[in-house]
Amino acid sequence: MIFLNKAQLKAIRIADRVYSKLKVKAGMTEKEVARQITFLLRQYKSRPSFRILVGSGKRSAIPHCFAAGKKIKRGELVVIDFGAVYNGYRSDMTRTVIVGKPSKRQKKIYSIVKKAQAIGIKAVNAGRPCCEVDRKVRDYIRQKGFGKYFVHTTGHGIGRRVHQAPKISRGNNHKLKLGMVITIEPGIYIKGWGGVRIEDMVLVTKKGCKVLTKS
Repeated sequence: MIFLNKAQLKAIRIADRVYSKLKVKAGMTEKEVARQITFLLRQYKSRPSFRILVGSGKRSAIPHCFAAGKKIKRGELVVIDFGAVYNGYRSDMTRTVIVGKPSKRQKKIYSIVKKAQAIGIKAVNAGRPCCEVDRKVRDYIRQKGFGKYFVHTTGHGIGRRVHQAPKISRGNNHKLKLGMVITIEPGIYIKGWGGVRIEDMVLVTKKGCKVLTKS
């Protein structure tokens, strides 16, 4: 269990700044994107808070896809998951981008994930069981016909470790506490096609939560 402090807030701001400077272009490899992130983190005297994930095209359907030598093509989804470390505290964010013009199906699935995340963020508040937040997110994705493609938990606590209590999952009845820092990160992963995930860090408050990642 972790509560927000200045070091973690700095780690979050660094990750946001790095993402704002990140360039993803057709012809680049996934590893080149990951190396660029590492280079930018060093400019802020930071380092990756975990092994950077970059998955493009069909590989974006792998939830934890380590960057490989695959070249990114126009029209492909690219899932980028990384964070920064500052004074031992970590941040974690995921963005899904597309190189070029998105197809109707890509737009549709991205919109479903974005709406599901918004529902999850709205459900967060002190005193609410973690399983309820997960259920609201999962129910929406299921209603849209993609339930079987959401294959991981809705989120997790983060502090000195990337994954720590509380787990925002179906089986966790523990209640969120004021000041906790958690992620909300729904995703849809379709083998042979691609995937979308959007992840933000939020601070649990009395009346809801505050989104900490601003990118």
